[in-house]
Amino acid sequence: MIPQSTDPILRAFLWLAVTILSFYVLYIGQDLIIPFVLAVFIWYLINVLSFAIMKLKIRGKGLPASLRYLASVMIIAAALGFLFNFINENVGEVIEVAPTYQQKILPIIDRINAILPVELPSVDEFVNQFNFGSIVRGLAGALTGIAGMAGIITIYVLFLFLEQRSFGPKIKGMMKGSIEENDVFKIIKQIDKDVRTYIGIKTLTSAATGGLSYGIMAAVNLDFAAFWGMLIFCLNFIPTIGSILATFFPSLLAIIAFENPIYIALVIGGITGVQILIGSFLEPKLMGSSLNLSPLVILLSLSLWGSLWGVPGMFLCVPITVIAMIVCSHFEQTRPIAVFLSGDGKIKQLN
Repeated sequence: MIPQSTDPILRAFLWLAVTILSFYVLYIGQDLIIPFVLAVFIWYLINVLSFAIMKLKIRGKGLPASLRYLASVMIIAAALGFLFNFINENVGEVIEVAPTYQQKILPIIDRINAILPVELPSVDEFVNQFNFGSIVRGLAGALTGIAGMAGIITIYVLFLFLEQRSFGPKIKGMMKGSIEENDVFKIIKQIDKDVRTYIGIKTLTSAATGGLSYGIMAAVNLDFAAFWGMLIFCLNFIPTIGSILATFFPSLLAIIAFENPIYIALVIGGITGVQILIGSFLEPKLMGSSLNLSPLVILLSLSLWGSLWGVPGMFLCVPITVIAMIVCSHFEQTRPIAVFLSGDGKIKQLN
């Protein structure tokens, strides 16, 4: 805890030093910290799904807690297993045909140069260095690489469930019955509400984006339409950059694969339109003011956590930023930070 009586300038330097040290620890300890954070995320998803199953009634009775948790674990494990296996199996086929597609890029560039009044500079050299297969392999490998942490993540999740019942009493014990105890539980409740809202809506909109994009690509018989649809679903969890990549790869493949400009326009226009319609209109409407994060802050958070933790950091950057804003908004000393993180400068008051 930084002393409040310290000179303001010195206190600012102390906070800066603590912040730099914290991020340094997060970076060098990522091999241990990332699996734990992912385990907390999965543990949280299991609890949310179990809570949803609790509302289901069979002859007026709900399922016992043990069955609810077992069903939740099986559903999430099956979904993650299918996702990683599907990407891993299909990426090999994409990489195998990648050199064929890459060879088709140069003639396309030559035709573009014949139309344009000015020749595109150094395009041939760029295309020769552009390895489509390596990019796809790296992108899919980053996603499936998370599956390599499955063992340690499973152990963490197991111990989180063993400790789950003691979380509340431990918090009460640390607060020792002080007036801050209620504030802590209000913060936890608000974090739970906002993160649950984000995960639910983001999953729904990403599934809609991936499904509609798959439908468009399958309609024109674009190669590996199911793979690109699944990749679009995954990439849409990464703010901004994910949507750009999700649009770029199928569009590039359509330009290479099709000679008919109508098919190219359908793919590029269709998946771009879906991204704009869902990402810019539907998703903000569903989210409303529940998160109230600044788009610039989201982009900075994406860069920061992506630099620290790679692809897992990109997926986790929004929930982490939401938690930081809620915690900072509750204390006078850190309220300006919460205002900076917010989209409109208005901080939600905890009830």
